[in-house]
Amino acid sequence: MPGFLEKMNRAVAIGTILALGWYLIRVVPQVFSRPLDEVTWKVEMVIAVVVFVATLIADIVRAAISNRKELGEADVVDDGRDHAAEQRGDAWGGHAMHAAAFVALMLLVLDFDPFWAANSLFVGAMLAGLVSALVKMLTLRGSV
Repeated sequence: MPGFLEKMNRAVAIGTILALGWYLIRVVPQVFSRPLDEVTWKVEMVIAVVVFVATLIADIVRAAISNRKELGEADVVDDGRDHAAEQRGDAWGGHAMHAAAFVALMLLVLDFDPFWAANSLFVGAMLAGLVSALVKMLTLRGSV
């Protein structure tokens, strides 16, 4: 049975996929079908963040409740494996976020529409979180 950290990272991955998927389904078709200044993306971005946070909170609360008895019986709060997984996942997620920030900065320096910089930051941040969660899950499973 997966531990709390693994359940939490699974919740992050699921929330990210749902929120980012919804956002991309709503925004990408607009980019190809209308002028850029007519694309509605700000409200969709806010909704995607709300969906992500709501999904994350619900899944983490569910994971905490389901693991409470196990953690109490085992008297385990944290172990070295969890700490190593957190460090590795955070490092990979940080690298992905740095790449997204660099892309956004270059888009601004090259005078692209702010739409592109904002979206590269948003999508990059969501993907960085997904990378981090997946690396943590794989590390906990011993696959990385």
